[in-house]
Amino acid sequence: MRFHLLKILTILSIVIYPCYAYSQNSVKGSIKDNYNNSITGAAIAMQSLNDTLFVRGCISDNNGKFQIDDLPSGDYRLSVSCLGFTSYVADISLKQTTTLDDIVLKEKAEKLDEVVVKGNSGIEKAEKSILVPTALEKKHSVNGFDLLSVMQIPELDVSSDSKSISTVTGGEVVVCIDGMEVLQEEMKTLLSKNIHKIEYVRSPSGKYAGKAGLINIITKPKDFGGNVYVSAKQGFVYKNGDYTAFTDFTKNKWSFSLTASGDWSRYSSYTEGNEHFTFLDGKELSRNTTNQSSLYKDNNQAIRLKVTSTGDNYKFNSYISLNRQEQPDNEVIQNTYYSGFIESQAEKNKNFSGRNLSPSFYANYSVDLPHNQSLGITGAASSGKNKYSSLYNENNQVISSMVNEDNYGISADAMYAKSFKNNMRLVATLSHDHMTYKDVYSGSSEGTQRLSTDISQGLLEFSHSGTKYYYYMSAGLANSHIVLNGKAYNYSNPVAFYGGNYAFNSNHSLNLNGYFVHTLFDPSNKNSMTVPVSFFESVQGNPDAEPLKAFGNIVSYNGQFGNFTFNASFNGYMYFDNMVHKYYADNDIIYNTTVNDGTFYGNMLTATLTYGAFNNTLRFSATAIEEYNMVRGDIYDFSKNILRARLSVTYLLKSWRFKFNYRTPYKAINIRGPYFVTNKPVYELQVGWTHKSWDIEALVRNPFSKYYKKHITMDYGCYNQDTWTFSEPNGCNVVLKLTYSFSYGKKTKRGDIIVDKSTKDAILKEDRE
Repeated sequence: MRFHLLKILTILSIVIYPCYAYSQNSVKGSIKDNYNNSITGAAIAMQSLNDTLFVRGCISDNNGKFQIDDLPSGDYRLSVSCLGFTSYVADISLKQTTTLDDIVLKEKAEKLDEVVVKGNSGIEKAEKSILVPTALEKKHSVNGFDLLSVMQIPELDVSSDSKSISTVTGGEVVVCIDGMEVLQEEMKTLLSKNIHKIEYVRSPSGKYAGKAGLINIITKPKDFGGNVYVSAKQGFVYKNGDYTAFTDFTKNKWSFSLTASGDWSRYSSYTEGNEHFTFLDGKELSRNTTNQSSLYKDNNQAIRLKVTSTGDNYKFNSYISLNRQEQPDNEVIQNTYYSGFIESQAEKNKNFSGRNLSPSFYANYSVDLPHNQSLGITGAASSGKNKYSSLYNENNQVISSMVNEDNYGISADAMYAKSFKNNMRLVATLSHDHMTYKDVYSGSSEGTQRLSTDISQGLLEFSHSGTKYYYYMSAGLANSHIVLNGKAYNYSNPVAFYGGNYAFNSNHSLNLNGYFVHTLFDPSNKNSMTVPVSFFESVQGNPDAEPLKAFGNIVSYNGQFGNFTFNASFNGYMYFDNMVHKYYADNDIIYNTTVNDGTFYGNMLTATLTYGAFNNTLRFSATAIEEYNMVRGDIYDFSKNILRARLSVTYLLKSWRFKFNYRTPYKAINIRGPYFVTNKPVYELQVGWTHKSWDIEALVRNPFSKYYKKHITMDYGCYNQDTWTFSEPNGCNVVLKLTYSFSYGKKTKRGDIIVDKSTKDAILKEDRE
């Protein structure tokens, strides 16, 4: 009650006395928690000691800073209050403008624990939701992925298997650790016992404007020491392995870490079914395909060395990495039956291989400047050497394709921010990305493709926050300069982002995210090559491909009711000049190319409910998703209504954890095909056991079928597809994972380690699916 009264008096003081009034004396300072993190939205009040009357007040800004002006000389009692923290009170004598030492608020641990035990997953604030994992949740998890999965945050879809975090609507989520951005894969080596709390921002702004969400992991600080993490995962039906070794060491302000990882797989995937082709002169041809054998082999390795430093007013984050990917000697053998103007039976052999090597460097430096200013600068560089070869043989008709690619990229961005009184903030961001590709094609189709892309963007943002609300508006210009084989293309387009959040109280909030952007095409689409893939089919690049425009809004409600948490959201979006595949024919060849055509309209309604029983040892989660999507253009005109659901049950018993996941079957639209795809249900059971530094987990997925099946249908005019894809990696999986991890030394602040095993290429080739 006292906290709310103080808030009301503070707001009244802001209304009655303008914050820009001239004054004799001012008092200013910063509010932080006991982990040196800034506290936003704290209520600061000045009370006269002479008559105990309330004089002035304000709210701490995004950086935890405050300033109260227009104060006569005298003796005052300064009070600071914030939800979830103990109050701070101090008497000061004011005779001139005074800058106070940092005010540190201690968390009310017993209150936060009580919230979690009752089933509330977080505390809603104006700008973010604060999630505090319990000892029970940390006990039954090893790393950041495991912890987020056990916590069952309604808005997030977390997969430790694929190392990904997204919103349930499929939106991109940025991950930061102690305020520094990392790749999502880094969560794998972040020990859950080192996590203090989690901040979830639903409307990220600044350089993250337009992202669906931002997670900031706050770790426990230490003086010095480090962590060791080693894991090995082995698949037995779908044969694969994934191995990671990680160590870091921190002393004073510096952290050094090394991560090495590798994975491999051997599996069978193939396509069967019927396809019908109509040529320009009216000839028709049908092809029925059945599988004889298929073998895919992949192996990837990555190593990364990272150095970070954190000071009182700066953060430095850098790494160098080397990534390698290989697909050695993959082979697919199929039986094909032709009818129409060709009547024949054949054996089709496809062999292909690929190798990629990519070193990269990244550095970021951010600093707090005087007068409530901050500056951040990021630079990155990468290069790659890619080789791809394929050999197609059907009835002694041989088609070969070999591509050697060299690419390199340089990117940089800068962000300047200035905070004003009344929690207003201006942010300016500039970014530039350059990529260059040189592809040399040989074999049945020869040629050289040179592609360079330069993408520049400038944004100006205004934001404002209060005790219960936060909003931002960002607008600017994006320019894409493309050069393909000496011919230049230039695209200049406006961009805009906006969002806001309103916290009704600590349990309920309403959120909005909106954007209008232009996204660049896949670099392999901007291509003038034509590459044959069978004796009558060719993949053709499109040198005239243009960026597509995207406009969307996401509105979400988040609520907590006792042991229930609830999230409901509506995602409406449109893709103008949508990039789709187009098939056309001449008298002898069916061509597959990509073009800009029409508009895609997407509408998604999502509702997620979670419930915790028996002191949260038994947890239920259910998500229902309703979609209505439309494609409207000169080439395609259709729509589809989609309904699907996800169910999850987790049981935590002593050192054991059990989790069952189920996803219903559904039929959807692949908007890039476009095509209709029918997805089969997914069943998954996880059993884990944790003891001290060891963790063992067994997983069984889709035990009823070796292959995960998808039914794909589409009428492209000259090409009609009715096929089934059979994927062993997504089919029956029996996996055993062993993890060993420990921390040493006095409490230390952990560095940020990221391993990204992805590489870039612009090679035009046939899709594997």
